[in-house]
Formats: sequence, structure tokens, C-alpha cells
Amino acid sequence: MKSFSVRAKDAVVRAEESELKSCCRRAELTGFALGCGTATLVGGEGICLCLRTEHAASARRAVQLVRAEFQETPVLRIVRAARLGGRTAFEARLSAELTRRVLRECAISLSEGTVPKPCLLKKCCRTSFLRGLFLACGMIADPESGYQMEFLFGSERTAESVMRFLRAFCGIRAGVSERKSAYIVYIRDSESLIRLLSMIGANAAILEIENVRIMKEARNRANRAANCDAANIAKVVGAADRNLRSIERIRRTVGLQALPEALREIAMLRLEHAEATLEELGALMDPPLGKSGVYHRLHRLDDFAASLEGKEITVKHDSPGN
Repeated sequence: MKSFSVRAKDAVVRAEESELKSCCRRAELTGFALGCGTATLVGGEGICLCLRTEHAASARRAVQLVRAEFQETPVLRIVRAARLGGRTAFEARLSAELTRRVLRECAISLSEGTVPKPCLLKKCCRTSFLRGLFLACGMIADPESGYQMEFLFGSERTAESVMRFLRAFCGIRAGVSERKSAYIVYIRDSESLIRLLSMIGANAAILEIENVRIMKEARNRANRAANCDAANIAKVVGAADRNLRSIERIRRTVGLQALPEALREIAMLRLEHAEATLEELGALMDPPLGKSGVYHRLHRLDDFAASLEGKEITVKHDSPGN
């Protein structure tokens, strides 16, 4: 089964099948270049831009963008990427001449590694840049395990630039951390995560996150209800046990006949129905008594027993009928 991150990228690619403006195509390509682009020296040709990703649909998307904007098709091939731990990756390689055109016309500087100014000017371009960045190097955790999105960069300068872009231009709370030899731009709150996914058109992923959230809330409510029921049962059992100890103390000291008739009646009922609730005890009385009335009588019974503490036993045996 595909990971949630791959499903989210699939959703983004499907959502953007419509024709983009030239400025937006260039902004999205810039996101790809900063996110997964490397400058490679190819013998006899020169410096070539290679866009390398593990997500096949994202690689095809990059090729389509280049072809639509520059009327030239990069070479798409399958490679083993050391940067990706030797895993299979898809690489779109631009010719040296095409590389120069793309870098120049998109104002991309791979050596500088910062977000170019053209990507900041218009909202549509900011969204397109972010979409390319996510497809190139984004990762989103399964919502069952929590809310987290990450962008992986080899340069601290690029990571810091992207973090500032997210904060200042997208209203997204993001941070930067170092992990081994890489720099991670991370987003860890659900509001920012949903906002970003909405911007780049990952509506299917948003629906999946919302479904998981609803299921989590339902499970939490069920757990709280079960815990509450367990607590109530424990409370009832504890109160009944306390009542029984009080009754036993009264029997061993002054005898149940020393109790007022109302307390003697509730004491006998508690002895006969040790696990009954207050409502059930009240229903057994003649005439029936409400829950608060039963509680009041049992409380008086406990107080009476407490007043006998320390007294010598004067009644050795007291029949249940007394």
C-alpha cells in the first residue's frame, strides 16, 4: 500500500492538470530545482541540471513543466540514488543549454540556494513554488501517528530561506532542525499543515486527515466514557464497602436495634443488597425513597458508626433481624 506521503503527492499532481500561466510554471520549476535539483558535470556537454525524486509522478510533472515552458523535453531515466540510500529514483536531466536557459529565466541560483524573488511577487507563483517544493522534497507523516510535514535540504541556507518564506508569505508556522548531514524544515501543527495542503491543492489528503481526526475523536470519547463508567463503578463499590464496614461496627458495639427505624431499614437493605446502587436501594424501600434521601441516610449511618470508634464491644452477636 502506498504511504500517506505518496498518496498526498499523487493528489497534488492530479489536481494540477489544468494549464498554468508561464510565471507559475517557472515558479513550480524553481521549487523542483531547490528541492531536488543538482548541478552535474556531463563530459562533452557541460553543467546539466538534474531533478531527482523517488516519486515517479512528480518526475513526470517536472518534465511536463519544462516541455510546456521551454519547448524541450528533458531525459527521464531511472537511477540508483546514493543520496536516497541507494533506493530507486527518477531523474529528469536537462541538457547544458536548457539548464542555462532555465536557471537564467527562472532566476535560480543553485549555489546561493535561496528562494528567488520572482516566486515571492504573486500569490499564484508562491503557491506554484510551494507545490513544486513539496513534490520535490516534501514528506508528510501518516495522520494516525500525528501531524508533521518535512522538507529535506542539503543546505542550511536553503532550509532557512524556505522557512522564512513559509512564515512570511504563507502564514505557516515552520522550524528548521539538523538531522545527520541534512537540514529539515518541519511543520508540526495541524492548522499549518491543513493550510499548506489546501494551498497546493491536496484536497484528497485533507479529507483523509479529517477522517482520521474524526475517528480519533470518536475513540477518545468512547475511552473517556468507558473510564467514566469504570470510575463510577469503583465509586459505588467503594461507598457500599464503607457502608458495610459501618454496619458491622454498629452490630459489634451497640447492635442495630440502637439505630433509629429509618437508619435500621437502610442498613438491612444494604446488608441484603451489597452491590445495589443508591437508586436501586431507594426503589426497594416502602415507600420508595429518592437517590438523595438514600445517600443522606447512608451518610448518617456512616457518621453514627464513626462515633462508635474506640468503644468496647457490648454486643457480641446481633442477628440480622435486629
